[in-house]
Amino acid sequence: EDNAYQASQITDELMGFAAPPTPHANTITVRQIIDEAVELAKAKTNRTELDITIIIDDADAEIFVDSAQIATAVSNIICNAVESYGDDPEQVEIKVENKPQTNTVKIEITDFGCGMDEQAVKKATYPFYSAKAAGRSRGMGLAYAQRFIEINEGTLAIDSQPGNGTTVTISVPQKNT
Repeated sequence: EDNAYQASQITDELMGFAAPPTPHANTITVRQIIDEAVELAKAKTNRTELDITIIIDDADAEIFVDSAQIATAVSNIICNAVESYGDDPEQVEIKVENKPQTNTVKIEITDFGCGMDEQAVKKATYPFYSAKAAGRSRGMGLAYAQRFIEINEGTLAIDSQPGNGTTVTISVPQKNT
């Protein structure tokens, strides 16, 4: 019964990845997205508090995205950042910069954990790729994050070095004017 349930969840995840719901974009402040993502990350990691520093140059900056999809994407990235530390303290830094010249808002999520080598960075957003031991994770978090960001007309980039942590940079569209 447990194996059937697991297989069903994997199938649901694959279907959700292959054919995600059409985004229902609306205007929302970037601060609201970050706050929602942090709360989701707390729930996903089963923690009541996370050591997250948030730096936003314009908390009232508005973006035009499906807020649930982008909050989920950001929370998945936060979860990966938190888990990169293993059992050590998990400081994560989120920097948000309004980029009016490109009509985007840039969100950088940085951890100071174990980092990844070049091969791991290349595979990090592949479905089912996980650097964790077998059975610990399905490896869909970053795959979903990238998919949700892309269908909302955004981009995701990963910069990492072993032993020096990881920075995931997301760009999402500003509010239509």
